[in-house]
Amino acid sequence: MRIRTQIIATLLSAATLIGLVGVIAIFSQMSLTRSAALAEATSVGQQLAETIAFKASDAPRPLFDRLEALRDFVTAQHRLSKRDLVVVDRGKIILADVPGEEQNLGKPFDHDSGNEVGRTLDDGQPRDFVEDSKDVSEAIDLVAVPIVVAPGKVVGAVLFEYTPLLRAAQNRTNTMLWVVGLSTAAAMLIATLSAFLLLSRFGAGLSGLNKGIEALARGEAGARIGRVSKDEFGKLARGFDNMASELESSRRQLVDQKAYIEDIVHTVAEGIVVIDGEGRIVSVNPAAADIAGRHASKIEGHDWRSVLEMRGPSGDRLAQGASPVELALATGRRHQAEVRLAKPDASQMPVVASCNPLNRAGGGIVLTLSDISELRSAERAVSDRAEELAVLNRELKETSQATNRLVKLGELLQACVTFQEAFSVVGSAMPDFFGGLSGTVHLTSASRNLVEEMAHWGDIRSSVGQFSPEDCWALRRGQQHVAGPGMLTPRCNHIVENGGRGYVCMPLAAQGETLGIVHLCEPAAADSPDWLVEQQQVLRGVVDTLALALANLRLRETLRQQSIRDPNTGLYNRRYLEETSSRELRRMERSGQPMAMVMLDVDHFKQFNDTFGHEAGDLVLKQVASTLLDHARESDVVSRYGGEEFALMMPGTSLADAAERAEALRKAIKQLHLTHRGRTLGTITASFGVSAFPDLGASWVEIVNAADRSLYQAKADGRDRVVAGLGKVDPDWDISTAGQKAG
Repeated sequence: MRIRTQIIATLLSAATLIGLVGVIAIFSQMSLTRSAALAEATSVGQQLAETIAFKASDAPRPLFDRLEALRDFVTAQHRLSKRDLVVVDRGKIILADVPGEEQNLGKPFDHDSGNEVGRTLDDGQPRDFVEDSKDVSEAIDLVAVPIVVAPGKVVGAVLFEYTPLLRAAQNRTNTMLWVVGLSTAAAMLIATLSAFLLLSRFGAGLSGLNKGIEALARGEAGARIGRVSKDEFGKLARGFDNMASELESSRRQLVDQKAYIEDIVHTVAEGIVVIDGEGRIVSVNPAAADIAGRHASKIEGHDWRSVLEMRGPSGDRLAQGASPVELALATGRRHQAEVRLAKPDASQMPVVASCNPLNRAGGGIVLTLSDISELRSAERAVSDRAEELAVLNRELKETSQATNRLVKLGELLQACVTFQEAFSVVGSAMPDFFGGLSGTVHLTSASRNLVEEMAHWGDIRSSVGQFSPEDCWALRRGQQHVAGPGMLTPRCNHIVENGGRGYVCMPLAAQGETLGIVHLCEPAAADSPDWLVEQQQVLRGVVDTLALALANLRLRETLRQQSIRDPNTGLYNRRYLEETSSRELRRMERSGQPMAMVMLDVDHFKQFNDTFGHEAGDLVLKQVASTLLDHARESDVVSRYGGEEFALMMPGTSLADAAERAEALRKAIKQLHLTHRGRTLGTITASFGVSAFPDLGASWVEIVNAADRSLYQAKADGRDRVVAGLGKVDPDWDISTAGQKAG
């Protein structure tokens, strides 16, 4: 008899005996086990239903009326019991489910094929059933227990899983099945006797096979068994030897391929980083480690954000989720961008980051880093060379006859603080440069839809005062445009009838921006047909000087606005408030009028920032600033005084009127309803302190200290209120100490 036949006969005899005894025991205890498990599950379900429906007269609403609390309760019960728990309302709509099944909320429960849940809701009697759902791999036993809030009033039901209880009850009954144990012992005795007869034939075959497997497990690909018997062990040995030969051949090929690929990766100039789907760095090549400025052992196995800090091309921090790595991991598509890589020595390296997704189950990407430092250095060198050429060009122009006048014009224009002053200088200086020529200077508006005359000289007006940028060929083409008798060039639409005389329009361009044009008209009796050639060099010098001056004026105006404005809220800053308020205070003193000062502070702002984050805090500051601007007059000065503190200076306003306006502002701020990223930020409140000149001080410092004192008193009184007119400040009073006392 073959070994396999003996084994099958032995196992069948043992299994038959064990199965016979097991069937007798199982059938005798099945009904009792299921009844006990169902009774225990029904008891637990009734306790949960009573907890959900409980409502004392002095307690809050029951859990059934508070969906968020009910769902937290179901989550907690699931975490403790590890069993499925579902709560439905009177219409079988799912109100709460276990974690991971949130998509079922609000849907009808239709997994009871016999409508057991509906019948329980109708008659108030618990029922057990098997969940009929395609979403579960095995049947789940549930018991439906009604939620009764009053006698005869069922508002819903608790569906409690008792499969674990049933299994636990079945386990408890195993102690009663001692017959199974005796039968098993008898079967094992028979199997042992049969196995003893087979040991002599198993020994040699198993020993050789085990040795071959152990050798193969140790990495000895050349391991062979070499057994030549004709039984099953001989067949296994021959199959094992064939498999070992094929494995040895495949391993050699893999080693060769791996070495070839590793050589390519290690010698390539670009940095290569492999990142898995969880954002951890799997491997890096030497070029990537050199670019990151870290050893490979300090990179591999870490989250990519902790070792590869990517910033924008200008060095600023990227927004959350805006880096090419985050985009590629989130979308599974290729992304490429130029970024600056921050290194441990605080330097930044410009690189092109290319992210390509990996085609494997766990996801991930291959990040390629290309160093473009040399390219950017070359660009800077070109830019520096261009600047040097510009300097040389200006030096050559200084040798011309108009150098002194151009320098003087430049000095005058640089001294101008407004565009009106600059164009007044232009109007008076241009006749000295262009003799008898008439001309105008037109400036492009900030909206880029209008070109307006700002200066004129001479007797001839050959251009309209205002026109569209499309009406001028010089603005269209971005270069000088000349038209006149005998020329094929078109005439600009902004030119009026001037006897057909020639003219030139020269764009005013500086710092990459076209600011307007300089327009010159041919004189009435030109001494030479080449009138423009004689003026070309002077015209170019005037245009360059004027364009640069106008660009600097515009830049100074922009910088001035930035120096007096808070970038986050757009309000005036503290420096501007102090300068303006001191000037306004002197003006009010001369005219005998009052001036009020309101200081306000957003309540619990640090706690708010800690709870919702600084981005939400910035949103609150912007909304408060917008509210202040909406309630301010044109003569008022609204500023951000510092942090979450704001100040409102109101010329010509008494202390009582300022307190009324502060109260209106307090109510308006309290009515703000803000949300950030889908989260409600809650009620925003602010505390106000009000002072006024001359009631509470004769100087700016006294008025501010009085307002600060009132503000801290408002905070000490409970916040969200207005306090006005606490009197003059004691010279020994310290704002920081008062703030500590106010809390």
